[in-house]
Amino acid sequence: MRILDCFLKGMLLLIAVVAAVLPAAAQENIPHISAVSPEFGAENVDTLTEISVTFSAAMDKKSVEKNFYVYPEVKGKFCWKENTLFFKPLEPLLPSTSYYVSCSPQIKSAGGTPLVITAFSTPAQALCVGADGKIIIVSINARVERMLVDGRNPVWSVDKRSIVYDWDGKLWQIDAAARDKIQLIDDDETYKSGRPAYNPVMDLVAFIGTNDAGADNVYTIEPQTKAVQQLTAFYEPMSIDFLRWSPDGLYLAFLRSGQIWIMNRDGKDMRKLTTTDLTCKSNFAWSPGGVKITFGGKENVWVGDIYSSELKKLSFDNPKTGALDWSQYNKVVFESDGLTIMDADGSNEIQVATAGGNPCWIDKGKYLSYVLPLYDKDNSAQLWIMSADGLTKEKIADIDSRYTSVSWSKSSNTQKLFSP
Repeated sequence: MRILDCFLKGMLLLIAVVAAVLPAAAQENIPHISAVSPEFGAENVDTLTEISVTFSAAMDKKSVEKNFYVYPEVKGKFCWKENTLFFKPLEPLLPSTSYYVSCSPQIKSAGGTPLVITAFSTPAQALCVGADGKIIIVSINARVERMLVDGRNPVWSVDKRSIVYDWDGKLWQIDAAARDKIQLIDDDETYKSGRPAYNPVMDLVAFIGTNDAGADNVYTIEPQTKAVQQLTAFYEPMSIDFLRWSPDGLYLAFLRSGQIWIMNRDGKDMRKLTTTDLTCKSNFAWSPGGVKITFGGKENVWVGDIYSSELKKLSFDNPKTGALDWSQYNKVVFESDGLTIMDADGSNEIQVATAGGNPCWIDKGKYLSYVLPLYDKDNSAQLWIMSADGLTKEKIADIDSRYTSVSWSKSSNTQKLFSP
């Protein structure tokens, strides 16, 4: 009897131990995501990065790959190392873009947003001509991402997947990975084409064409169809020095012999903003709303309304005012014995740099870039960035002082997440 009692007690103890151990063992085998890279909320992630997801247990690889989505859509290849999935994009990620990754896109919020496992953003990137004359892509974090081709005046396409530039009197387009290069303007055209400006909302490029007589005119081209349209018909041998689209892509403004002209996207309703007595010295910039233009006059910074043509002086008298830019936060930066920033109404002027030129706002106005010429025999210059308050500054690239055009990528506005 005593032996039977001992046996029963032993069995009960064994059952209790097994009952306690089984849930823990079962929990250890329940798969879950234990790590992900880039981490959720990471900023300025390298555009050449790969995405990795680590699971706590061995997974059915095909099922994971089938349900793995990245938005905006990215083509890539999968590879595994033990329980970690690596996704390697075939092309560089887009700059200035927020990315979302999901392994369970069928699970959605009440508003229809898929459940994401990580979300990150890539840095703003500049296109400029490097010290060796080649177009380079440089990130705001001072990393030179890629060297592309010989070229001038590069600009980002509206989707940031390609770049348009001019070289040897023709317009060219190349993808951001520098694999496919296309000549946009045929060799039999009777003009030299250059200084492209990409429409910010549609696949349309404006550019300047110069004929044999030295007369500049404005043209547009659709990169997909290569359809060209001439918008102006000037015959005098005068140059067009600057060309910019309005933020909404409806209007096109250009600078010709000191006068700012504005016209519709199709070239109609062309009119002057400036006057004979009040001309533009270097460049101009559109307001965020696209109804005003600011420019450097003879001694001041001015702003003009494109509908009423009313002109108003913004800055204090300074004969050295020059190139400028207008941020989405309604701040204007302009050359003036260095660089000065003020509110768009002309108030709160403050000098943020004692040297530098060609200022350009980055990332809606959190940072700005500027060019610092070295005035040497090699035409050397440096591209710098600084915070909007001027407190932090950093050199990010060596460039050619003869070609100081800089094109920064713009942030993408993601209205709807992916729907596989």
